[in-house]
Amino acid sequence: MAVKTINKFGKLNISDNAIAMVASHVASDCYGVASLVSRRLTDSVAEFFNKRASAKGVKVESVKNKINIEIYALIKEGVNTDAVCESIRSSVRYNVETLTGMRVESVLVYVVGIRV
Repeated sequence: MAVKTINKFGKLNISDNAIAMVASHVASDCYGVASLVSRRLTDSVAEFFNKRASAKGVKVESVKNKINIEIYALIKEGVNTDAVCESIRSSVRYNVETLTGMRVESVLVYVVGIRV
């Protein structure tokens, strides 16, 4: 699905994949994140064949122009997990809302593991 909005610039349609790519880049840049991990088998298979998944570790679902985002991350050892998760949530929410002009209803961060 896609997020649709109308403003003074005209009609905008933003695909869920584009939103997932933005969320993936923003989450990867947060302090304490070692990497985002594959949430599907197809992501792992694509990575095995040296094809980068564009939105690895991110699931975006838009319902009635409200965006729900799930992020699957590996966290670095020795950092405060709660602080890192809150940093990811706030950064992703701010950047996606700024990009789309739509409201992000929820950002769920799943810590899959800790990297030494």
